[in-house]
Amino acid sequence: MSIEKLNKIRSHGAFSEKDIEALFLIKPQNITYVLGFKIESDTFIVLPRDDVNDGIVMVFVNALEFDQVQKTIEQDKEFSKIVNLVLLTGGKPKFIQKIVNKIGFNNVGFEEDFISVKKFSEWKDKFTIPNFVGASNIILDARLTKTQDEIERVQIAANLGDIGFKTIFESIKEGITEEELAAEAEYEMRKEGSEGTSFDTIVASGENSAYPHAKTSDKKVEDEDIIIVDIGARYNGYCSDMTRTFIFGKVDENKAKLVNLVNEGQKYALENIKADLSCMEMDKLVRDYFIEKNKEWGKRFIHSLGHGVGIDIHENPYLSPISEETLKENMIVTVEPGLYIPGLGGARTEDQVIIKNEGYLSLTHSKKYYY
Repeated sequence: MSIEKLNKIRSHGAFSEKDIEALFLIKPQNITYVLGFKIESDTFIVLPRDDVNDGIVMVFVNALEFDQVQKTIEQDKEFSKIVNLVLLTGGKPKFIQKIVNKIGFNNVGFEEDFISVKKFSEWKDKFTIPNFVGASNIILDARLTKTQDEIERVQIAANLGDIGFKTIFESIKEGITEEELAAEAEYEMRKEGSEGTSFDTIVASGENSAYPHAKTSDKKVEDEDIIIVDIGARYNGYCSDMTRTFIFGKVDENKAKLVNLVNEGQKYALENIKADLSCMEMDKLVRDYFIEKNKEWGKRFIHSLGHGVGIDIHENPYLSPISEETLKENMIVTVEPGLYIPGLGGARTEDQVIIKNEGYLSLTHSKKYYY
């Protein structure tokens, strides 16, 4: 973890507005965000304000991963000074409650978007804490903009995604299945350092390309197929996401027009994107562009323009018709317009970009195909 992340969390106005003394965190993605690395087993974090309990962050970890977590935390001398790593003792179900209750919290924030009703009832029963306050927005808001360390991790993940796409493009041949192409890409990404995919790799050929959430299947690639490849890798806890569309073999005129139009729509979005624009405005900009260029096809832009990417493959902000969010510098988002025409096929072009005050920086660099 970086002290920068901790300060982002603690500077959130909800701490003072709701008099929150500490956060209870158990959601795996938030654990990864706070610590800077993933823990496989259940972990419980108590993250106090800096003026409560000396600002010491308590991390409860079981014996399966305690030694490894301890070694990792000790490598960061600054962070290790403010962390109390506690070994969860087996066979003592109230171990955490007894330690935390001694602190005497009155108001504690919790992840209301994740905690089950059963878990919340258990906490109310076992902790001597008068008030639990929904506070998921504190972590979500901190995660909206990325630190330099996070950007570097996402860039490596994006580089791995580029390798995966290159593998598919160079391996494609008539008769090979979508599943075989996806497997080749995932193997190459693994060899180059990926922890795995950030989502199930999509290779959608021919009629399957007309489905926005096509499932990679045993369909064989045929001459004249439109091919959509939506691919992402995971590196050090962070995700990448990129889509390219191309035509295999003989080029049909209408399919070529479709692929070119989507590429141009995405180019138009990137020419206009920057900090301080509303996410709703960005989505509308591209929707209007498609309608102006081809009214019938334009109606087939049936998903949002993009979404945030980080620890989760889909996270805030969302570039959608109903979004109330505004783009800010160092947000990482996808820009992925697509058109899906039954009987013809579909096309989607997606890049993962860092929002800047004037424009953007692309993290994905695979070639876009025009016909």
